[in-house]
Amino acid sequence: MAHAAIRIEREEFTEVTLDLLGRSFGAGSLDGFDVFYTAEDLFEEVMYRRAGREAGDRCDTAMLFFRLRGQFERLKPGVRITPSTRLKDLTRMSPTRLSKRLARENGLAMPIVSFGYVGCVGWIMGLVGSPLVWWLIGVEAFAVVGVACFIMMIADRGRYWLEWETVWSLVDAIARKNVPRKDAIGARSRTEDLWQRFAEILALSAMPEPNGARLVDAHRIERHTRIELV
Repeated sequence: MAHAAIRIEREEFTEVTLDLLGRSFGAGSLDGFDVFYTAEDLFEEVMYRRAGREAGDRCDTAMLFFRLRGQFERLKPGVRITPSTRLKDLTRMSPTRLSKRLARENGLAMPIVSFGYVGCVGWIMGLVGSPLVWWLIGVEAFAVVGVACFIMMIADRGRYWLEWETVWSLVDAIARKNVPRKDAIGARSRTEDLWQRFAEILALSAMPEPNGARLVDAHRIERHTRIELV
């Protein structure tokens, strides 16, 4: 039996659902489009905006976002986690420590944490300074500089940028390292496949059914299903 309507919190819909749909299907920004009466209305808008683009290959990332969202929420309770949330605003942990924690809790391979300022200085000193010191002073000075550079790099705490800048950039990087990309973009371009991925994002964004007995089932979201913002 199809869902007659699904309920989504207004802030969740505008800040998370529309953002994920735009990123997942390459539809660009959907800001301002917060009035859609049915699932079909929203789906057609997304398809119109993605027309002519090589898109639709980020749906796995959207699913992983919902899987990891609870762990990001525990870093700073009370903060709504959106794809654009900056990681450095969620925790005082270093990127290196956060990487180890996420890997331990999820069993997923993490993207490499980029050097912070200390590590970058150590790397540059090792690359440029060490040979120069060897040439100007000698082997002993070269060894001292080399050890200092090594200590600076291993002691570096990392930096929240590149793949570790926002929740979306991190989740997308994790997905690329862990989710098998067996489906080519062309294989995903069939309307029914796109609809199923679209429905999964809506279902994960939606509130439980009114009786609270169960979560919304993506397979029961049909084109006439109403989207009610509460």
